[in-house]
Amino acid sequence: MTELLDKNMAILKRRHVQVHVAVSGAADDPRIRVSGSRGGAPVPEIAQEGGAISVHSRYDPVTEAARFIAGIEPGHFNLFIVFGFGFAYHLAELLERISGDAVVLVLEQSAAMIRSAIAHRDLSTLLGDERLHILVDPTEDGLADILRGKSTYRVSFLTHRGSFQIAPSYYSNLHRIAKSYLSAKEVNIATLAKFERTWGANIARNAGMFVDNPGAGAFYGKFEGLPAIVAAAGPSLSDSIGFIRANADRAVVVAVDTSYGILKKHGIEPHFCVSVDPQLINARYFEGDTGGRTVLVADPTVHPSVFRLFRGRRALAGMAFPMLKWIEEATGPKGELAYGGSVSTNAYDFARRLGVSSVVLVGQDLAFTGGLAHARGSYLDEQVFLRTRRFYTPFMFNRFQLTALPAILVQGIRTPLVHTNQKMMIFLSWFEKRKDPLLVNATFDGARIKGLNHVPAGDLRLGDSRVAIFGLVDGAFEAGMSALRDPEEVRRGIKRRCTAMLGELDALVPILERAVRNSEELRSVLAASNRDRTKMEYLLKKLSEADRTIESLDALKDMISFTAQRVIHTITEGYEVDEGENAVANDERVAMRSRFLYRGFLEGSVFIRRVIEKMSATLGG
Repeated sequence: MTELLDKNMAILKRRHVQVHVAVSGAADDPRIRVSGSRGGAPVPEIAQEGGAISVHSRYDPVTEAARFIAGIEPGHFNLFIVFGFGFAYHLAELLERISGDAVVLVLEQSAAMIRSAIAHRDLSTLLGDERLHILVDPTEDGLADILRGKSTYRVSFLTHRGSFQIAPSYYSNLHRIAKSYLSAKEVNIATLAKFERTWGANIARNAGMFVDNPGAGAFYGKFEGLPAIVAAAGPSLSDSIGFIRANADRAVVVAVDTSYGILKKHGIEPHFCVSVDPQLINARYFEGDTGGRTVLVADPTVHPSVFRLFRGRRALAGMAFPMLKWIEEATGPKGELAYGGSVSTNAYDFARRLGVSSVVLVGQDLAFTGGLAHARGSYLDEQVFLRTRRFYTPFMFNRFQLTALPAILVQGIRTPLVHTNQKMMIFLSWFEKRKDPLLVNATFDGARIKGLNHVPAGDLRLGDSRVAIFGLVDGAFEAGMSALRDPEEVRRGIKRRCTAMLGELDALVPILERAVRNSEELRSVLAASNRDRTKMEYLLKKLSEADRTIESLDALKDMISFTAQRVIHTITEGYEVDEGENAVANDERVAMRSRFLYRGFLEGSVFIRRVIEKMSATLGG
């Protein structure tokens, strides 16, 4: 046994360093007992109260593994995420059946189980297989690291039954984290593809607003000792209206743009409203607004119509994109906000930064509670009735919303199981990760968020005395206005930066046009059967010169990076940049990706010119 252990440990030390460290430091688990199967193969079992769980078949673990793996189509996938190492019979069978370029990632809770496996079985061939990767009791960050660049892989999730029986909740959670990470990456690139140009255009058109209004930071730390209520627009918000109204002068009420109109219709004037989405539809939430004392806290990327339709006071959050921080350097810091993909995550973070004693969530269903996508009375809910007709009823519309993405059933707050989807699971995971002792979920129904304190709104007491909260809001807003830098001087500074960037663009665009042509020519040279090495070296030299030019830019480099984020993300996450890319040789593929990158920079530069010109025009003078 010692000889087997030493042999396998040597392979682990060479190929799986972190596993080697974990196994070396693992104490023997007295619950693991190993006996021989009918054919003599070692089989572990876990002793538990009232009996034992066999991790593999006591009769024939090899045949059991073959039957398990026979249920998959190995040619359809190139990433296999396996939950449970056990004694690796199923892993050996899987590696036998999959292609040479596939990846097998094994997630195992117990280092002691792996230690027992390598003490009883010769797994040197399996452990030495370059396709195999093992994580022992991984953190979310560790899992994210190994999955980085694999968003476009065709994934098969395989749960080893024996391992799952030992720790079902552990492996279920790992499965959710892995699936959520891969889905989030898909959402990220889809979001970049959809919005990267919109963000830049909106910022340009909102430049004047950014200069003339105080930052969200003017309110940070000004509401110590008061609780806050963050009202999202989930379907159950209507059940929380009475709670919000009863506490509107005991707690800071923070609405999101989707819930703002609903609260106003019920006679509740929120102290703040947070809006971050760049789409025009989000401006519609403010149609018919009559103004009031509410302060709109807006991201600078929101659609400009938001500022036209909202009739009250405005404050701007800081630039979330490091490549656009130069604008904020001119105006002075506006105040950061954390982003989690949903406006309710921004609203929570804003409320937290106010210095409040607690944050109470309502309307944060993160589920299709009652078969609805949004609260009754919201703009989106009203659109259901405008878009429906005799043969396309509101019921059918909501059904489409429910089925647009695969359904996921999770534990509910009041309803035992509620229907959510992968998009909302990303936001749910974001809140779970806060681990915030000051965060209370008083949402009437919807998805239960693990780690949060769930308290029915009727059981909450938010203070006995009434507070002139709008007086605090008014004072902080006026102080923020007084602290603004001279608007005209700020405008002149931003316009000078714009002029410098336009000058750099005049020199850069022709260089990028040549770089695109050189990349195309380089691919042709590499694809030829008889490569012209002199020409290849010349083209590589020219591309290096283009790289140095881009790197030398002072005013423009960050802006180009901003507009090319989707291109960069596409490359770093392993997406194909051209049809048939995987069918060509590696060096030719590099040339294809080089062309894709330079073309992205070129298109971004052309777009930047329009943005900068628009920004200068918006600032006037």
